[in-house]
Amino acid sequence: MADPTWVTDPIGYLIGPHGSDDFFENYYEKKALRANRDDPARYHDLLSIKRIDEIVASVDLPAGSLDMARTEPPIHRDDYTFNSGFVDRGAVVRHFQQGATIIMPHLHQQDAILGDFCRALESVFCAHLQTNIYLTPPDNQGFKIHYDDHDVFVIQISGEKAWRFYETPIENPFRGEGFRTGVHEVGEPTEEFLLKAGDCIYVPRGLMHDAQTSGDEPSLHITIGLIVKTWADLMLEAVSEVALRTPEFRHSLPPGFARDDYDKSQAEAYFKNLATTFAKEANFEEAFELFVENFIRSRSPNTIGGVVSSTMVVSEADRFIRRRNTPARLRSNDDQALIIAPGGEVPFEVGAVKGLEAALTGEVFGLAAFSDLAPERGSDVIKKLIAFGLVEKVNG
Repeated sequence: MADPTWVTDPIGYLIGPHGSDDFFENYYEKKALRANRDDPARYHDLLSIKRIDEIVASVDLPAGSLDMARTEPPIHRDDYTFNSGFVDRGAVVRHFQQGATIIMPHLHQQDAILGDFCRALESVFCAHLQTNIYLTPPDNQGFKIHYDDHDVFVIQISGEKAWRFYETPIENPFRGEGFRTGVHEVGEPTEEFLLKAGDCIYVPRGLMHDAQTSGDEPSLHITIGLIVKTWADLMLEAVSEVALRTPEFRHSLPPGFARDDYDKSQAEAYFKNLATTFAKEANFEEAFELFVENFIRSRSPNTIGGVVSSTMVVSEADRFIRRRNTPARLRSNDDQALIIAPGGEVPFEVGAVKGLEAALTGEVFGLAAFSDLAPERGSDVIKKLIAFGLVEKVNG
């Protein structure tokens, strides 16, 4: 069974005994954190080498769902895929035998357990997560020194890896502002350590690092990347909203602005006037709520159990509860109610508003919450909530 802290405290599950408060105050976007434990089996419920072997052996994987990497000699996608575009299972195993790392991106979208954990972590950060699974043979290295343009948690499932941290040439780089060999000076390591099974590290974006398998066992680890929205993203959205209402923002730059003899003084005065207008007109609430709703829509709905319960008859005695770690927003007017939910918007009739409000509180509710509707219509609303992964039946 999965550790219950996946649901209640995913940060603690990753980096305990460090708590969430300590993490966000002292480490997040600031410096690396290592959680070392004498608990090799801590993350075994998340994934295993056996599970990777089963997927490689039994699933027709399209190119891109499995990648391979090796420092020397380099390996290319053509080396382990057919002309049809699907992965050549035998070639994958053979290259792994010869020192290549198996990489499985976005496995949380196919694996229910990993997906459940990632949803809990998404709920904490309100950020898109990407997972990469790395299975590296003994005494091999998948990637050279680099930094990531997103923060990551590295979860060591089995085996060991020797890690090295270096300097941070760019603090909190933008997405796409990647490491450039020859431009970013590496220097000597600032820290060297061994990451063992059951350990986890947090690596802020911009921190240069590399790692190599240690010992005579393969290393399996999960890298969880946090794809965040920044204050710059929010400000750009706010500028766009102001520009929609203010024609001066939409005027073209002055003719000849790129000429050597162009006088910038008037353009500078115009720019400062726009900045003053933006400071007065920018609507934080409008831009912020847009980001909130876009984040919710972009999540994947968790509909597990929906097909199994499709023929269920909702009775007065049945009890339901909002599905944990499922974001949602209720919007209504005189004509319609809708829930902004993972995957999009789910419409309901106006008479369901009172019951929908009860459903989204997180408290247990039943058919009586929809007393403004006839019983059969209230029952259908509950089944619709189940269908879109918003609520689930309480057992017992």
